[in-house]
Amino acid sequence: MSRPRVAVLADWWWPNLVGGAERSARSAALELARTAEVTVFVPAPADEVYRDGPLVVHAVRRPYARRVHADSALRRALELLTAWLLPAVASGQIRALRAYRPDVVVATNISRTGPWLLRWARSNGIRLVRSYHDLSDTCWRRSRRRGSGNCADICADCRVKTAVMRRATPPGTVAVCVSGFVRDELQRAGLTSPETSLVAYPLLGTATVAPEGYRPDPTRRVLGYLGRIAPVKGVEAAIRTAAAYRRNTGTAVTMLVAGEGQPDYLRRLADLGTAQGIEVDFAGRLDVEAFCARIDAALIPSTWMEPFGRVVVEVGSHGRPMLVSRVGGLPEAAAVSGGRFAFTDFADPEAAARTLDELLAGKAEPANPPGRGAAIGLEQGVVSAVARALEGRPGTREERPA
Repeated sequence: MSRPRVAVLADWWWPNLVGGAERSARSAALELARTAEVTVFVPAPADEVYRDGPLVVHAVRRPYARRVHADSALRRALELLTAWLLPAVASGQIRALRAYRPDVVVATNISRTGPWLLRWARSNGIRLVRSYHDLSDTCWRRSRRRGSGNCADICADCRVKTAVMRRATPPGTVAVCVSGFVRDELQRAGLTSPETSLVAYPLLGTATVAPEGYRPDPTRRVLGYLGRIAPVKGVEAAIRTAAAYRRNTGTAVTMLVAGEGQPDYLRRLADLGTAQGIEVDFAGRLDVEAFCARIDAALIPSTWMEPFGRVVVEVGSHGRPMLVSRVGGLPEAAAVSGGRFAFTDFADPEAAARTLDELLAGKAEPANPPGRGAAIGLEQGVVSAVARALEGRPGTREERPA
C-alpha cells in the first residue's frame, strides 16, 4: 500500500523558524513523515527546494515576500497588503501543489498568502486539516490586541477578516487547536465546530529533567524571563515584580532576560531596571536547560492572549517554579507542564511579588488549577486529523483538561 501524500502549508519553515508555532508545526510534520510522504510549501523571495530530514521543502517565490520575519516596515506592509489584495501571491504555491497532487493538505499559519490557498482548496474539493497555532484568522494583528488591551470580542475591522476566512475554509475541514482557549475562540467565530475540531497540546509528555542549579551568589535570587523580548510579552511587568519582591523581602535580585529583541527596547528595559534598583542581565539566546540552570524561578508575564505557551511546558519540565499570567492558553500550558506554578496578575507588581514569595517558599497553590483530563499531544492530534480527513469524515471532539 502506497504512503499517502501530505502537503504542509506554512508561513515560515526551518531554518527560518520564528517562534514556538513554527517549532510545533515542524514537530508535527516530522511525526507525519513516519507514515506518509510529507512535502512542505512556504512562500519565499525566490524558488528553492531543500531537505529537512525526511521532509522535502518547497520555498516558492511569492511577489513582495519578506526576506526574513523581522524585515523592514516597508516590506512588512507590502506583504500584508498584497496578501489580501493580490491573488497572484499564492499562484506559485498553487501550481506547486497541483503538481504534487496531495491526498491531504495540512495548513498551519498561512497569513502570508491571505485566503487564496484556502479558496483553492475549497474550490477543488481538497481534504484539509487546519492546525491552528494562534487566533490570526480572527485578527489583522494576529494577537487580538489593540493598543494596551486585549480584545475579548472580535472588533468590527477584524470581523471582516474573520468572515473572509470563514467563507474560504472548505466544509468538513478538521481543525487541530493548540489549546482549548484557541478552539473556543475559533468556535465563537464560526471557523470550526465541536464536531470538526480537537485540542492537541505541543510538548505534551515532555520528560521531566532537573538541571543542576547554577548559583554564583547564594545570597541573591535570580528570576528569569525566557522568550521573545517585546512589549506584549510583559517583560517590563516582570522587572517591576522582581523589584517589588526585592523591596518586600530585602533579598538581592537579578532579573535574567534571555531572548532577542530590538536594541532600543532592550535599552528601555535596562533603564527600567536601573530605576527600579535591580540588576537586569541580558543573556541573549539561551536554550531552556541553560536558562533553568541559572534561575530560582521563571516569570511568565505575557499581557496578550497567548494561544498556548511552549516556554511554560519547557520550564516546568525542568523543575523550576513558575509565576504565570492567567491569560489565553497559558493556564492550560501550566496544567500539562508537570511543573510547580502559581497564577498572578502582573499588572499589580506588589501582589505578584507576594505570590512569588509564597511560591518560592512552597506555600502557593494555583487557584482552581486545571487538570490534565484527556489531553493529547499535538503530533498525535495532527496524525489523527489527517487519518480522519483521508477517511472523509470530520474530526471528533477531544476533551481538554477540565
